[in-house]
Amino acid sequence: MKYLKWQLHDASGVSGTHPVETIAAMGGSANTSEYVDDDGYRIAYLWEDVDISGLDSAWDVTEVTEAEALTFCRQFYEDAVIMADGRVSSRPLPDER
Repeated sequence: MKYLKWQLHDASGVSGTHPVETIAAMGGSANTSEYVDDDGYRIAYLWEDVDISGLDSAWDVTEVTEAEALTFCRQFYEDAVIMADGRVSSRPLPDER
């Protein structure tokens, strides 16, 4: 798995966009974490070994290490950990009784 950090808009400034469909067309599958910073950057997971260098012109995408992804996510949930499948854990849901 690769960890990616991308901004939630494309090069033209359209908010809420992401390269998931483009990555799928390249033969990969990417999923995003729930964590987004104030600048609109989000951590995502790329499950296959896909060359993402072609994404640079459309989106602000950077490959980051597992440690960097975890540090990013811990800004929002200090107890976040890397789970067995490689994803970063989410905040637990409130106990509804």
